[in-house]
Amino acid sequence: MALRIGGAVLDLDRGTLRRDGQIVPVRPKTFELLVFLTRNSGRVLSKEELLQAVWPGIIVSEDSLTQSIHDARKSIGDEAQVLIRTVSRRGYIFHAPDNQAVPAAAAEVPVSGAEPMVAVLPFRVDPTDATARALFDGAVEEITNALSYFKTIAVLARHSAFALAAHSSEDVRATAKRLGADYVAEGTVEAADKDYSARVVLTETALGRRVWAQTFNFPKDEIFAFQTMLAQRIVTALVANIESAVMRRGLPAPAANVEAYLHFLRGKELLRSYGERVNQDAREHFLKAIELDPRSGLANAYLALADVIIGGYADAPRAVLDQARDRALHAIALSPDEARCHRMLALILLYRGRDEYDAAEKHFARALDLNPYDADTLAQTGFFRALRGDAEAGLALLDKAVQLNPMHPTWYYYDRGEALLALGRYQEAAASFSCLPRKSAWQWARLAACHAFASDRGKALACVREGRALEPDLTIAQIVRNMRMEREEDRERLRRGLELAGWDTAI
Repeated sequence: MALRIGGAVLDLDRGTLRRDGQIVPVRPKTFELLVFLTRNSGRVLSKEELLQAVWPGIIVSEDSLTQSIHDARKSIGDEAQVLIRTVSRRGYIFHAPDNQAVPAAAAEVPVSGAEPMVAVLPFRVDPTDATARALFDGAVEEITNALSYFKTIAVLARHSAFALAAHSSEDVRATAKRLGADYVAEGTVEAADKDYSARVVLTETALGRRVWAQTFNFPKDEIFAFQTMLAQRIVTALVANIESAVMRRGLPAPAANVEAYLHFLRGKELLRSYGERVNQDAREHFLKAIELDPRSGLANAYLALADVIIGGYADAPRAVLDQARDRALHAIALSPDEARCHRMLALILLYRGRDEYDAAEKHFARALDLNPYDADTLAQTGFFRALRGDAEAGLALLDKAVQLNPMHPTWYYYDRGEALLALGRYQEAAASFSCLPRKSAWQWARLAACHAFASDRGKALACVREGRALEPDLTIAQIVRNMRMEREEDRERLRRGLELAGWDTAI
């Protein structure tokens, strides 16, 4: 079980704090302080009692407690001091009238199995060197991708690794350990003219033991060879008995042109962001990357995806979807062993409609076979399995994706919610949909149906009002007609839930 504290969820067993759907890394002592406060809710706690509970047997000043109280308030969004209150000359009291126990997501359990799990953190680069920053951020993503291809190491996904690195070095290993990472790879880069010197250290999170370290010196245009070599060195350091055949396993061909690669990286960054014209600007960068490197399969695949996103995903005009499919097929012809190209094509086929699901399934399967530890591939394949009627298998893949990417993008919540809804696990589905920070009318509809099935009429009606306020003319028939669920019984389930919620009649 976990405890909801306002907009945050504190998982006492797994050592994680979620706020607005995202894991918030906290200092170990701050987390212990939050646990003690929540377990003693409603009682004034003296400073002496808190110091003894959180720092037993250690002499620390009150400044440490004051700082931890400040950090605790910040981590749960209590800067106004409504939840953690100061009691003059007595201590502190934790008061959260809306506290409630909630199911702890099974997906937060660290990855289990024989494979060691490593987190590759962003390299420390001169912040004024925008080119080096972009190149080495891209290098970290490609190293993460290459490690997964070896199929001998589980890798913390890029999104989570970058979020983890945003916090201080004194916390990063402890936080990485809580997220299931056995090892952390960190690097520092120095630039001189057109050459780079990268010092990389691999550390065991449990003991802080340095496993391996090496300095790489190379010209700017050899960064692709550096990426491949570093992935191989990390694998060798972690898997002592790795077979030479594994080391010879083919990796996707790297980019051929540094300037093209920089445009590709900028396009990806824009595509992952939010704002006016970001998708159109991303498209321009992908076009420039292809102009400079016409044989870049990844640039072609991402351009195809950008076109579909700009067109409105499944609502994109048929001509746009046709062109995107053809471009994604061309990307695979250029890079047949690049899992991300297969995943992009599978997504585009999914958006084209249920008639394309058989073909989409083949490419999702190929992407997963090539790269079984890519979190986004696992999540999207799991979502697709749920759409095809095998929600149990889909949920298992989604849970594994969350293990590899605990600080994942918010779209994971929607995909997992759909799988849980299909399984009839309505309260869990509602919890997942609720984590979406900005909900469309269609997402409010699903949340309303979940609450209605769970017999919570008040919450169902509140969701109906939110959704209908966004799209007053949206009807149950339209929602069900646009569902991508393949089975009629899955579409009928949502219809019944929306009828119970009063979607067409409540407003």
